[in-house]
Amino acid sequence: MPAVVPVALLAAFLLASSAALQQRAAGRSSFATRADSAHAVPGIGLLAELVRDRLWVLGWLANISGFCVQAAALHLGSVAEVQPLMVCQLLFALPLGLIGTTRRMSPSAWWGAAGICGGLAALLSARGDLPTAGGIDETRLVAAIAATVALAGLLVVISLGRQPAARAGLFGVAAGLFYALTAVLMKETTELLLTEGILRTAISWEGYALAAATASSLLLGQAAYASGPLAPTITAMNITNPVISYVLAVLLYGVPVPSTAGQLAGVTLGATLITAGVVLLARTPTLPRAGSQLP
Repeated sequence: MPAVVPVALLAAFLLASSAALQQRAAGRSSFATRADSAHAVPGIGLLAELVRDRLWVLGWLANISGFCVQAAALHLGSVAEVQPLMVCQLLFALPLGLIGTTRRMSPSAWWGAAGICGGLAALLSARGDLPTAGGIDETRLVAAIAATVALAGLLVVISLGRQPAARAGLFGVAAGLFYALTAVLMKETTELLLTEGILRTAISWEGYALAAATASSLLLGQAAYASGPLAPTITAMNITNPVISYVLAVLLYGVPVPSTAGQLAGVTLGATLITAGVVLLARTPTLPRAGSQLP
């Protein structure tokens, strides 16, 4: 077994553990327990409350550890090897989210999670090797930021009054949009720092946009965890982030879309597996909310 495989799987496990811990902490927050939570939109107060929760801090530390281990995996292997393994987060997160409850993963839930992971791996593999990106089109970047903000805002509005699972999924999609945008802004800010220096980076709009996108993804992610079960939340994030990341790579960096017969077959297979997986998870009895779990 190549050395990169266990390292990437460890990163996926740490990130999944982070999701399970943060969801449990968010599920017992004042926002999650308020009577009108289905019709409310969380603000910065939710984050201020969560940073005082030791369980949430433990989840955040697991998140940082996961990113560090993922970086090590990327050092040992290529993106094409690591990213398909990272989608195993879903297989780890769902059973971890049930620890402390009397519920167990049903066979259909396992098959659904496996289908989504396999579909994402097929999509990530079908895109082939990504060329080194050249200069970004700044006008398109601004348009992408505006589109992300608008679409995420629309998803939040649509979530008002929905059932917990649906609301968690919508917040998860919105968070996934900002996770993908954050990756682009992080790349641009890093390149600016390396080429222009700290002072130029400090006055650039990209750095402030990165801070805003990071804060938005964090807030929306915690809102998703606080709103409903872990299954729709982690599923929505795991699907949205890589798919939108690739769309942004095509639109902003000119990465070619899949065109060969093998790539198109991979995309078709990936989309089919993801659809089947989502249907299976949707038909599974609702997994418990974090609030119903043991503290």
